[in-house]
Amino acid sequence: MKANSNDIANYSEEKAQEENMVFDKNEALEIIEDDEEFLKELAEIFINDAPEQMSEIKEAVYSRNSKDLTSSAHKLKGAVACFGEKAAFKATWKLEIMGRENRLDDVEETYEVLVREAERLVNALREFVRN
Repeated sequence: MKANSNDIANYSEEKAQEENMVFDKNEALEIIEDDEEFLKELAEIFINDAPEQMSEIKEAVYSRNSKDLTSSAHKLKGAVACFGEKAAFKATWKLEIMGRENRLDDVEETYEVLVREAERLVNALREFVRN
């Protein structure tokens, strides 16, 4: 079967939407064995704990403390992983590696990406918990 231009355009649009997705409920449910109530509990914990965790990362970034950056990014990465490996996960992973390798040249820019993506994730999780 030959793909036409509409098929290609639809696939491209679906991929773009998938990449912009902040939270994939189905992926998250798969991670925790389809327990939606537990996922909501995890979401509420994350929503409440994220500001403190982000503050720890911010302090490590601006004090250029590699050890604290590694530790705080790793901690947040673990929490974010429950909701899938989307942009917030990737930003925390990158910060953790930057700290581990003491490679802090672009750390502020990566932190700003994390701030945006963490905010998007928190908003998506709040919506999920409400429904």
